[in-house]
Amino acid sequence: MSRVASVICIMLFSAMMIGFISPASAQVVPGLTLECDENQVDIDPGPRATRTALVNCVVENTSTFSEKIDINVDSGILDSAAPESLTVGSGGSTSFQVIFRSDIAESPGEVLANVTATISEVNGVPYPVGTSESDEISVIIIEYLSCEAEFGQGGGTFDSGDEIFISAAIVCESNEDGEKTYQIHLVESNMGSSSWPNSFQNIDGDCKVEIEAGDSVENCNFRIGTPNNLEKDWEGCIVIIEKGDIRPNSCPSDNKIELKINKKKSGLGIELGGNDSVLEQLGITEDQVPVIAGSVGILMLIIGGFVYYRRKGREYEE
Repeated sequence: MSRVASVICIMLFSAMMIGFISPASAQVVPGLTLECDENQVDIDPGPRATRTALVNCVVENTSTFSEKIDINVDSGILDSAAPESLTVGSGGSTSFQVIFRSDIAESPGEVLANVTATISEVNGVPYPVGTSESDEISVIIIEYLSCEAEFGQGGGTFDSGDEIFISAAIVCESNEDGEKTYQIHLVESNMGSSSWPNSFQNIDGDCKVEIEAGDSVENCNFRIGTPNNLEKDWEGCIVIIEKGDIRPNSCPSDNKIELKINKKKSGLGIELGGNDSVLEQLGITEDQVPVIAGSVGILMLIIGGFVYYRRKGREYEE
C-alpha cells in the first residue's frame, strides 16, 4: 500500500506541475547539483587559534522550476554551521558557506563530514521525492604543541668560581603526548657571539620534558660552573632555548636573567688585573695616603727604638 501511495503522490505532483510549465518543457523534472570547493581542510585546535575551517559550496537548480533546497551537514564530533535552506530560481545557483569548529585541544586525526542538499519544495509545493546531492569533506585536526620557559629563580651577581643555580617552569599546551628538550645558554653582553663562553660549564646538561595532552607544567633545573681564575668581570644574560633552535648572539629584551661574574680576587679580597688601584679597592683616598704613611713611619720608629734599647739592655747585662 505504501508503494502505491507514493506512486499516486508522484502522479498527482506531476499533474500539478504541468499547470506551471509550457508543453515544450513538460518533460523537465526537478533537479540540482552540489559542489564544494575544498575536499580537505585543516583545523588548529590550539587555545590561541580560531579552531575553525570554512568551506565554500555552490548549489545549482538544474530544472525550470523554483526550488527550495534544504542543507544538512553531518560533521561527526565537530560542530558545524550552514544555512538551513535556500530558494534557488529556475536554472540559477546560490553559494553558501559551511563552518566546522573543533573543541579546544581536540585530538589530532581525520573527521569525515558530509554536506547534503535536498529538494524540499518545487514552486512552493512540497516535493515528496526528496532528490538530493552530497559532497564529502575531510577535516584534518592538526597536531600542536606549544611550550614556553618561565624563569623561577637565579641570576644576579656572583664571584669567579661560584656555581649558579637556575630553575625554570616549562608551561605547555598540546593536543597529544610528546617531549621536548631544553638547554640553558649564556650570552655575553656586546660580544655578538652565540658561542658558550670559555671556561664556563653547563654542569647538569640539558633538561628533557615529558608533555601530556592538555595543559601541563614541568620544572627544569640547571647548574652553571664559573671559572675560578676570571681576569675581568663577565656580564651578560641567561636564556633557555629548545634544543635545536638557533642560539641567540645577543640578550633578548625579555624572558632572560641578567648575570654578572666578578673577576678573581687576591687573598686580601683585592681584585687582580682590574682598572681600580689597590688603594681604591681598600677604600683609601689620595688625601688619606700622607696621614697613613706618617702613622706607619712613626710606628716603625717606635718599634725600631724598642728593639734597639732591648738589645743594649742585654749587652749591659752580659
